[in-house]
Amino acid sequence: MRHISVDTVIIGAGTAGMQAYKTAVENNADTIIIEQGPLGPTSITSGCVPSQLLHEMGRQFSSNSTPMLTMTLYGKSADKQLERSEILNSVRNEKRAFLDQYIKEFYTIPEDCRIMGKAFFIDPYTVAIEGTDTTISARSFVIATGSKPYVPAEFQRIGNRVITSGDLFELKELPQSIAIFGTGSIGLELGEYLTRLNVKTVIFGKGEIGHLTDPKVAASALNAIKERVFIVPYGRFTTMEQTDDSVVIYYLDETDHECYLKVDYVLCATGRIPNLDDLQLETAGIQLNSLNQAYCDEETLQTSVPHIFIAGDTTSSTRSNLQKALYQGKIAGANAATYPRLYQTCNMPHQDITFTDPEITVTGLSFEEVKQRARTGHKFILGESSTADNTTSVIKGYRHGLVHVYFDRETQLLLGAEICAPYAQQMSQFIYGALYNRQTLDDLIGYNFYHPSAFEMLTEAFEDAKKSFKLLGPVA
Repeated sequence: MRHISVDTVIIGAGTAGMQAYKTAVENNADTIIIEQGPLGPTSITSGCVPSQLLHEMGRQFSSNSTPMLTMTLYGKSADKQLERSEILNSVRNEKRAFLDQYIKEFYTIPEDCRIMGKAFFIDPYTVAIEGTDTTISARSFVIATGSKPYVPAEFQRIGNRVITSGDLFELKELPQSIAIFGTGSIGLELGEYLTRLNVKTVIFGKGEIGHLTDPKVAASALNAIKERVFIVPYGRFTTMEQTDDSVVIYYLDETDHECYLKVDYVLCATGRIPNLDDLQLETAGIQLNSLNQAYCDEETLQTSVPHIFIAGDTTSSTRSNLQKALYQGKIAGANAATYPRLYQTCNMPHQDITFTDPEITVTGLSFEEVKQRARTGHKFILGESSTADNTTSVIKGYRHGLVHVYFDRETQLLLGAEICAPYAQQMSQFIYGALYNRQTLDDLIGYNFYHPSAFEMLTEAFEDAKKSFKLLGPVA
């Protein structure tokens, strides 16, 4: 039996885990990081990196047609041409450069401070490594094991013709046709990119669009998406069967007419769930909720067991992104290293960006969260502007799009925004900064953006909110 005793153990070497390890070491904790493999964070293996590579290729493909220019990390190479059948292979080659950099970073960790293997708790202060005689005890732990795609049972029975976003990037070549279930960021982005690459694509949803909760913005976004992608936002499939080389789908459309569809693959983009199944958290005394997620204190990132922390995608199946994972990794690593002295997370504004055309963003409090807040007596004001009234949007041919901004009625403090518009990601960055600096409507009303630009939509939304404040007057 081999037993190791350290100050802190980090379980998981993805984005949050690596950041937690670095921060724990910076705080002078004797730290070990454990990774079961394969090496590589979700952002590189199946997330934003391959997705954005596919995005760029789709953009080139739709404007230049085949054969197309090859993407490199240093720009476009005019002397090489890429056939459609080589697109996924090119994505994998480009992704490899990012993955190699990550692996290089992982192996700079001293050998006695990193372990490849599957860890599980045998008591609140000890983990074992599966298939070995090694146990490790520590006074604190950080769980950062990431998440995995959620595939509902009705999809699992179809077999190998049901894939996830990660599986898509490992196919030998792009399919001729595909049905995507899920209208979150992953489903909408991949649906648009694949359509641009001449893959016959249909997206099925359950009414939601991206992560929008504002009905008016969501309706505008749906109209914009329909111009570029075939989407059935309220489709209900009645039968789904696998044949030798395809999947047959019978579904009811919005008018309750039964429709028939045959595709090469079904891509399940119905969300993600934390990777917690093999950790034996009950042995450590960690409480799980009804969704099988570990309890997490949002300020300290402690689980129900105070010396065990959690960070990154493992904390939740929704509203996660790389920036949040990095920040949580830093806080969890610092708290684990200095426990029982604790640092608290600052109130980071939420930011969610869907890289469709036009882009869709939710920054700060969503419309639904603002409404819930209003039910406790905190009334709000909404400001609106439309692409139809914006010179740049009209020139670029965007017929649908809205900006909604939300302000506290009493303090005029900015609360959040939901946007579907060209350059929405840049608008989201502006809103994020305003939220972080706790700016009010009076602070923001003075901004003058360059004309013509899509950013003028922000000015118009702020001015619209100001009119509402004047009409309603002060809170009684």
